[in-house]
Amino acid sequence: MSDATALRSKRWGSSSLRVLAACVLSMTASAAFGQSGKRGIEAVSPGASASRLDTVVVTASRTETQLASAPAATTVITAADVADSAADDYGDLLRTVPGLNVAQTSARDINVTARGATSTLANSQLALVDGRSLYLDFFGFVAWDLLPVQPQEIERIEVVRGPGSAVWGANAMSGVVNVITKRPRDLLGTTAVLGTNTASVLHAGASENLAYKVSAGYFRESAYPRPTGVIPGSSPPQLYPDFRNRDTRQARANFEVDWDLDRSGTLSVGAGYADTGGILHSGIGPFDVRNGSSLSYVDATWRSGAWRIALAGTFLDGDALNLLTRRGDGSPLSFEFVTDTYDLDVSNTSTLGARNTLTYGVSRRSDDFTLEIAPGASGRRQWSAFVQDELELGARFRWYIGTRYYEDDALAGAALAPRTTLVFSPSRKHSFRVSYNEAFRTPSAINEHLDVTVLQAAGPLAIPAAAVGNPALEEERLKAYEIGYSGRLLDRLALTLDVYRNEISDSIDFFVAGTYGPLNLPAPGPGLPAAVIPCFAFAPGTGPAACPFAGLAGAVPSDYSYRNVGGLVYHGVELGLSGGARAWTWFFNASRQPAPAIKGGIDSADINIPPEWRANLGVARDVGRRFWNASLSYQDKAYWADVLFARAPTDAFTQLNAAAGWRFMDRRLALKISAQNLTDARVQQHIFGDIIERRFEAQVSYEFRPRN
Repeated sequence: MSDATALRSKRWGSSSLRVLAACVLSMTASAAFGQSGKRGIEAVSPGASASRLDTVVVTASRTETQLASAPAATTVITAADVADSAADDYGDLLRTVPGLNVAQTSARDINVTARGATSTLANSQLALVDGRSLYLDFFGFVAWDLLPVQPQEIERIEVVRGPGSAVWGANAMSGVVNVITKRPRDLLGTTAVLGTNTASVLHAGASENLAYKVSAGYFRESAYPRPTGVIPGSSPPQLYPDFRNRDTRQARANFEVDWDLDRSGTLSVGAGYADTGGILHSGIGPFDVRNGSSLSYVDATWRSGAWRIALAGTFLDGDALNLLTRRGDGSPLSFEFVTDTYDLDVSNTSTLGARNTLTYGVSRRSDDFTLEIAPGASGRRQWSAFVQDELELGARFRWYIGTRYYEDDALAGAALAPRTTLVFSPSRKHSFRVSYNEAFRTPSAINEHLDVTVLQAAGPLAIPAAAVGNPALEEERLKAYEIGYSGRLLDRLALTLDVYRNEISDSIDFFVAGTYGPLNLPAPGPGLPAAVIPCFAFAPGTGPAACPFAGLAGAVPSDYSYRNVGGLVYHGVELGLSGGARAWTWFFNASRQPAPAIKGGIDSADINIPPEWRANLGVARDVGRRFWNASLSYQDKAYWADVLFARAPTDAFTQLNAAAGWRFMDRRLALKISAQNLTDARVQQHIFGDIIERRFEAQVSYEFRPRN
C-alpha cells in the first residue's frame, strides 16, 4: 500500500466519524430546539445600486467599512443576486464583476484572476469562505467546485480587485473573493430545492442561546463539446486529441452551530464536505479527476467584541489520471494527492484615542503533503503577523497604513507586504481613493518538488523528458498603484471608476532547462527506436536525411523546471454604473486591460495575454410574484500559451444569460427557469477548453417557515 493510499484509508475513517458526528448533532439539535425565532433581514436587492455604496464590507480591510470608503476596489454580489441569477456556477456569477478575468475550461474547471491574465490552475487569486482560506498550497490554485456551501446559505460575496496580502497573507496577489454565509438565526426553517441538474436541502433552528444549520446538496452537469481540428499555433501541427470528456458530479454538505456565551462572546463550530469529479486542465493536458475526490473541513471560531480567534482543519483527498501525458515507462501519468492543512488566525481591532483604529493579528498555517508526482514535498509551515492603522485626518480624509510580516519554509527569508491608502470623501455621496500595495505569491509544493519523467510526442516518436521542481525559487512579487472613485450621481445612480498599474517581478516560469544533444543522448525505449538515437548528435538540417528534421540536437527538451524570471507590467481602467427605478434595476461595467509590458527573460509567445476589453450589461425586474433578469457579457479575444502545443488566441464572444421566475404562497414556493448562453454563440474561453454551449435549466424551491 502506498503512503497516499494508507493516508487515504486513515482519512476515510476520520472523515466518516466527522460526518457521522455532524449528522447526530443536527438531528439532536432539530429535536431539542424547535422552530422559534424570526427570519433575518433580507439582503439588498440586486438593483438597490446606490444604496450598495452604504453596504458594510470586511474583506478589503478586515474591519467593518462602508463600501464607498473601502481602501480597495470592492464589488458586492448579494444573496438576491445569487438567487435570481441564471448562473449555475461561480464562473458565470463572477464574470459580471469588472476587471475579473474568468475562464471556464470544462463543466467543472473554472479559473479566476483579477487584473491580469488567468490560466489553467490560476494561482494568484485567494478565495475564502467566511475568512477561511480555500487556497490549495500543493498546486497553488482554488478548486471552485469544492466550496461546501449551498447557494441559499450565501449572504453576499465580496470581491476585492487588487492585492490583499497586507491583511490576508500570501497568494492574495491579484485579489480576494470572500464568500460570506448567513448565520443560522438568519435561516430559520427548511428550504428544499429540486432542479434539472441540482437538488439541495437547508434547515436551521434555534433556541435562546444556540442556533444551528445543516445543508446538503448534489449538482450534476453534462460535459460540453470538445473543439476539433488542428490546435491553433501548434508546431508541428497537432490535432485536438480525442479524449473522453466527462460530466461533473458534485456533492456537498455543511453544518454549523452558534453558541451565545453571553458576556464571553459567541462560539461557532462547523464542519463541511464537498466532492467532485470531471476534467481538470493543466499545462501538460487534461486530468480526469476521480469521482469522490473531496475537500472536507472542521473549524471553530470564537468572537467577542472585535476579537476573533479561528482554528480550522482542511483535508483534501483525491486522485486523477492524465488523459494525454504518459510516464517515461509508457504508463498513464497518475496523480494521487492527499493534503492536511491547519490554520490558526487571531485578530482584533482597537481604538486608540479619537482618530486611530488599529487592526492587528497573527496567523499560523501548517501543511502536510502526500503527492504522487512530488514525493519530496512532505510539508510546509508558515506564520505571519499584520498590523493596520486607520487614521482619521479630519472629517474628510481617512488614511490606511499597514503591513504584514511573513515567514514560510518555502522562502529563504521573510517577506513583507506593506500597503497605504488615502481616502478623501468631500461629501457622503463621493469618495476618492489613492493607494499603493505590495503583495506576493509563494512557490507551490509542485513548483519546488515536482519529480516525474514524461513522454513527449514528436510525430511518431515518444521522447522522455524529466520535469523537476526548484527548491531555490523566490516568491513572485507585485507592486500595485491605484486611483479610484465611487459615488452617487443621482439618488438611484452609482458610479465607480478605477485606474491601476500592477508591476509583477520574479515571475515563476516553467521552462526548458536542457535539450538533447551530442553530449546528452536519450536512452532508446518503446517509443524511441535505437536507430533514431544518433540523430540527436546533429542539429536540424545538418544530419542524415533519414533522421527526423535531418537532425534533432537542441530541438527536443530533455529537462523541464521552474525559475524566477523577468516581470510583467499590467495597467488598466474599470468603469461601473448601476441604477434602478421602482421594480427595475440595471447595471453596466467595462474594463480595458492592454497586453502587458514584458521585462527581460520572458518570451512574449510563452505568456497568456488577457482580453483587452470586457463588458457586462444587466437588467432585472422584480415585482409581485414575478421576476426576470438578463445579463450580457462581452469578452475580447485572448491569447493562450499555457497548455501543451497551444499558442493562439480565442475569438471574442458575447454570452447572454437569462432567468425568469414566479413566486407563490406568500413567496414560499418559487419556480425558476434559466438559460446560459441563450443565443448559443460559439464560446470558447480557453484555446484548449471546451465549447460552452447553450444550456436550459429549471428548478422549484419550497420554504417551510417556522411559526412565530
